[in-house]
Amino acid sequence: MSDLRAVMAASYEALEDGTALFFRTLGLHPGTEFSAGAAAALTGVAQDAAQRFLERLVRANLVERPRPGRYRLHDLVRLYAVERVAAEDGADAARGAVGRVARWYTHAAAQAQRTELPNFPVVPGGDPPADLPEFGSPGEALGWFEQERTNLIAVLESAHEHGHHDTVWRLAASVYPFFEVHRHWDEWRGIHVIGLRSAASAGSAYGLARNHLGLGDALWKLGELDGALHHYRTALEADDPWVQGFALRQLGTISWQRGEHGDEAVGYVERAIDAFRSAEERRGEAMCLLSLAEFAADTGRFKEAREHARKAVEVFEATGDTWSVAWGRCTLGRALVPLGRPKEALAAYRAAEEVFADHGDQDSRTIALLGLGDVHVRLGEPERAREALGAALDHLRDHGDPRAAEVEERLSGLTVGG
Repeated sequence: MSDLRAVMAASYEALEDGTALFFRTLGLHPGTEFSAGAAAALTGVAQDAAQRFLERLVRANLVERPRPGRYRLHDLVRLYAVERVAAEDGADAARGAVGRVARWYTHAAAQAQRTELPNFPVVPGGDPPADLPEFGSPGEALGWFEQERTNLIAVLESAHEHGHHDTVWRLAASVYPFFEVHRHWDEWRGIHVIGLRSAASAGSAYGLARNHLGLGDALWKLGELDGALHHYRTALEADDPWVQGFALRQLGTISWQRGEHGDEAVGYVERAIDAFRSAEERRGEAMCLLSLAEFAADTGRFKEAREHARKAVEVFEATGDTWSVAWGRCTLGRALVPLGRPKEALAAYRAAEEVFADHGDQDSRTIALLGLGDVHVRLGEPERAREALGAALDHLRDHGDPRAAEVEERLSGLTVGG
């Protein structure tokens, strides 16, 4: 250990002042691995300068480059760098560096989220910093998120510890749909627990509402319905129609999910529509129409379900929201099959499956595949039904989803009867 420290000290002391400052500040990055853009934000230099510093430090064996564009410090080197910050720069340096990089990650995540779901209201706050990543497609945005996911969590936790509360609640509120898409539901819950604490510390009623809504969604996905209801009801206190609308829609969804197929569940969704219309929030209104379509389909009112779903798809198409269009097509497909229009349903499910695959949303793609399987059965095409249901089953098994047993039974029936 002492020999290694001596080697690190010798390498460090050989650095010129600017590179030495850059190196020791790198030790403050909350995550294990980082990009040149994150390093630039952390250290307060331009990205081209950060790139030059990083290359010098790679040559000095103080920074590792595990793959192109990604850098990291060995754990012992990181500890040494942090020691040097404390000795040479003081506590304020650490707080400032964490604040800068947290703000950068918040704006980068918001930019990625706009690419994935352009109508989702991100709240990064303030003017964007320089040298943010750019995303040409939802797939690129999702790829960036998966690469940076552990960093986002680590940055959020570190920023909370350093008192950057206004940034923390914004990061949690802006990025959570990514956690939903790839089933990182426990982590999703965790970011909102911290987001709520920071929103309270920042005195932001809107920050509290956004994080209550997000935590409600995470708990809903995790099957913790009582907890979800508490957070949705708390979110209703917000003076914001977007938050109110989605909280009301989810209250209706859970009520229906619990078998309460009456006026109360429908009433929640209708109140949500009123809230969205007051804010001219068309996507929210269309999401509510999908809820009403699902309710109608559940109770055998397929013509009503078809009309609600068609209207929702029209709105999604008008707003350029391709992911939501795909969801609308799944609901539409469900209504079309019992109405004797399986070929139209097939086209709707196929289009949805392609969009979900492009977005890397395997959970939603599974819904489309299950729909495709049903339609192929209806059309007397057992082989194609097996193909679609088999692909859905692979995903369900991989995630221990209880729906796997039902799909296995359906496949077994096809094999026996096929």
